[in-house]
Amino acid sequence: MSSGLLQNKGVVVTRPREQAGDLVDALKAAAARPILFPAVQIEAPENWQSLDDALHRLDTFDWVIFTSRNAVAFALSRLQSRNLIWPQGPRVAAVGRETAKALREFGLQVDLVPTKFSSEGLLNSTELAEMQARHVALFVGDQGRELLEKVLGERGAQVDKVLCYRRTLPGANPTPLLHAWARGELDAVTLTSPEIFNNFYQMIGGLGQRWLKNTPLIAISPLTAEAITAVGLPEPWVAEEASTEGIMAALEVWAKSREQVADV
Repeated sequence: MSSGLLQNKGVVVTRPREQAGDLVDALKAAAARPILFPAVQIEAPENWQSLDDALHRLDTFDWVIFTSRNAVAFALSRLQSRNLIWPQGPRVAAVGRETAKALREFGLQVDLVPTKFSSEGLLNSTELAEMQARHVALFVGDQGRELLEKVLGERGAQVDKVLCYRRTLPGANPTPLLHAWARGELDAVTLTSPEIFNNFYQMIGGLGQRWLKNTPLIAISPLTAEAITAVGLPEPWVAEEASTEGIMAALEVWAKSREQVADV
């Protein structure tokens, strides 16, 4: 049941269009006004060699780790298109709940999902503590963090980074968004990765960047928050959990704080 705190609040959703549905639906259920402005475009890799090679030798890995829903979608769609079968051997890990959900939708059993949805949470799992001589496939997109590859390697694993997709800057026209901002229809902006924030900051130009200084920002993680403050913007509201539910909870906390200030 909606608390009513987000009623009629205009909230910008910057996720890729194909992945924005859950957050848009959650905002509508809370009587908010989602404003869709994708700040990243997800595309197939320019070269399939890395992914095809890994898919043909899946049975050689001890662990296969998926770092996003995009990695799941591209890797497993490619697996199916090549008429390949997922083998029994490797254990499967997902960096978070939504990635795990996507894997299960493809019919895969997920052996490890961290309680804290992040690369750090995954690395804190006891299952990945001792990795000496383990062979790991890390299914990723371009421009991603190097943390998992670095730390697992330091723990003795042989890590094969498998490129599944790439992120590009959309060519969207920001003018309608800027007009909504000027009319006072934009109350908050949700930002779900450092790459998305950096793209968004570039896309809105100088005028939008000035307005952004006085617009509440909701970051999905401390890493995204760091990207925001690195350009001189105020500290954002940070979700305690890297998920749609976490973003919605952070939005409610922001809205409640705003309501309390208005009551003073």
